Amino acid sequence: MTSDAWRPGQPVNWETPGELFTAGGLHSFVLETTGAKTGQLRRAVLGYLEAPEGWLIIGSMGGAPRNPAWVHNLAAHPEATVVLADGEREPVRAEPLSGEALRDAWQRIDREAPEYAGYRSKTERDIPVIRLQRG
Repeated sequence: MTSDAWRPGQPVNWETPGELFTAGGLHSFVLETTGAKTGQLRRAVLGYLEAPEGWLIIGSMGGAPRNPAWVHNLAAHPEATVVLADGEREPVRAEPLSGEALRDAWQRIDREAPEYAGYRSKTERDIPVIRLQRG
């Protein structure tokens, strides 16, 4: 566990968030989505894993029984923006993983971010993994 991990409710400078980490030590960034119902700008701090041409994000919500709102937002509006630590903004397109790609992603997540295995055991839902493609 990282002592300087970001916690929900802590203030974030949305424009230049600086180095943020999950409790398990993953680097984090700010994801800007469009609200599925409201159409308004929504922001979330998310841990990520680097992936070819982008990042993988995991809709665990700590093993809660429902998906986080940003998963629904990306399903309705897959174009989004990632704000990196230095304030660099990257346009992305969300692609939920399925089949072999999802199995491969979970194998990697289990190796590199083992805290997510605990989240999976706390819920009956399938926790989504989403690839954010740059561009």
